[in-house]
Amino acid sequence: MAERKAEANHKGSPPIPVLRHISPGQKVVLAHESKQRVLLKTDRWYGYFDGMKASLCHPVNPACMVFGEGGWRVREK
Repeated sequence: MAERKAEANHKGSPPIPVLRHISPGQKVVLAHESKQRVLLKTDRWYGYFDGMKASLCHPVNPACMVFGEGGWRVREK
């Protein structure tokens, strides 16, 4: 029987970047917003910012993210 090899290259469009890909202390722009926010902490379901919380599955602006080996990460400036 022939075994299928797992491909390392991603085909198609990358997945949508979400808040789960951000670590506390990093700056991010949430989708549909223009204000840059600093993620203060996370728990199992939410990410906490100054005065608000958002679900970890909330999309973030892909312009401040980079998709590469290992998935999404915050774009370094």
